[in-house]
Amino acid sequence: MSNSTNIEQEELWNGSFGKGFIRCEDYLHRIIEPFTRVAIDTVNAQPGDHILDVGCGCGSTSISFSQSGAKVRGVDIAERMISQAKEISEGISNVSFHTVDAAIENFKAEYNHIFSHFGVMFFSDPYAAFSNIRSGLIDKGKITFLCWQGLLDNEWINSPSEVLQPFFPEDMIPPDPKSPGGFSFADNEYVIDILRSANFSNIEFQSLNTKFDMGKTTEELMSLHLDIGPLSVLLESLSKERGREAIEAVEKSLERRMKKTGLQLSAAAWLVTAEAKG
Repeated sequence: MSNSTNIEQEELWNGSFGKGFIRCEDYLHRIIEPFTRVAIDTVNAQPGDHILDVGCGCGSTSISFSQSGAKVRGVDIAERMISQAKEISEGISNVSFHTVDAAIENFKAEYNHIFSHFGVMFFSDPYAAFSNIRSGLIDKGKITFLCWQGLLDNEWINSPSEVLQPFFPEDMIPPDPKSPGGFSFADNEYVIDILRSANFSNIEFQSLNTKFDMGKTTEELMSLHLDIGPLSVLLESLSKERGREAIEAVEKSLERRMKKTGLQLSAAAWLVTAEAKG
């Protein structure tokens, strides 16, 4: 039996959604790289640093930090991702990976930096989770994380929404914008309240805005939508025939927008930094 407080998220990331994420991970990391690079440069890992990477996924950011000489521990709730991280990091002595729920893990106050690459928006109780994560920082230790701005500001994942509207049930109730999910940290004031309640100070937000290069064909982008996008969720509620119609509608909408130079779609994220109060 799991000890996780994020049962739904644990099932999600260890189920078909998590498998889909792994399938499209290389493509996803490639398109997000402009934001990743800014975040890694902000941390500026150095030899002697001890970094906790929360929601580390398949380990790419943890391994990147370890190349600086820092000691890195990557944690994630998804067993398959941690297994993959262990495989690709074999032989690297200063990085380790563990399948744990960061919301309840008994962290020792030994890290001078905590990082997350779009991994902290999924806690069922973010107030309790951040208080627990904070316990792993030494005094004056820092936290840096990336989180998405609003869904409407992120065309790269939201582009099919308009053509999918006819396929959604008319009585569908919109989810709570603060419920666990990729865009639950879009509201700065909400995030500030969470961080302050966890005894963080010097909270700063940097707005990152760009157009992601989605490629010169729609193949990988369609796979992304089918694996982890809104389309993947919608298909679970549709008949096979309506599902095929929805997929075709998305494919045609993307093909219409494709140019000879490829497809560029808007993206917006927050780079959040804060410091643990002494």
